[in-house]
Amino acid sequence: MYLIIVGLGGIGKNLVAIATKEKNDVVVIDQDEKRCREIAAKYDVLTIFGNATEQSTLKEAEASRANALIATTSDDSANLMMCLTAKGLGTKRTVAVVNQEEHAGMFKEADIFLFENPDMTVASHLYFSLKRPRIKDFLTVSGGKAEIFEIVVSDKSRVVGKKLSMLHLKDGIIVAIERNSDIILPKRDTVIQVQDLMTVFAKAKEVERISSLFAP
Repeated sequence: MYLIIVGLGGIGKNLVAIATKEKNDVVVIDQDEKRCREIAAKYDVLTIFGNATEQSTLKEAEASRANALIATTSDDSANLMMCLTAKGLGTKRTVAVVNQEEHAGMFKEADIFLFENPDMTVASHLYFSLKRPRIKDFLTVSGGKAEIFEIVVSDKSRVVGKKLSMLHLKDGIIVAIERNSDIILPKRDTVIQVQDLMTVFAKAKEVERISSLFAP
């Protein structure tokens, strides 16, 4: 893919690392010349020192042929403007970090894919990790109404040795099981083993109950 990444803060730098590792063609735009030089020295990317809200800068980045523009600055109005300008030039998809929750509506109305308040996301993840130490990883969906989470089956779990058909997971389903580095697509006759990594989708109100089945 041909990607334009705007902003070389923490998110932008990590995106460059991921995108180049995946062999994408990457153009980076930032208003800090030193940051541009540093990223160019480390990765095989084209860097542009400039303001991505200006049409001339995005034309220089060849936004007309870009598969996506990703705006990662801390300024929501700038992120919105550069996404709208890129869309007008023909960029196929635009993605933006939205720092203030009250601004999210504007991005949605403009059909810009958004990632809301990364600082709040990290804070929430840390809090729930403390609150639910049994759970290895999780993702909230539908505005927090449901969660996808991973949990390792404990040797003290009462479901060890049982078939999935014997579990009563009200408002929850087993999505996948990782066992000895292999992924198992769960079936009714799949038998649960100690150290299985279960990926579960469940309504938020049922997460505690369901997770306690696997790691009491």
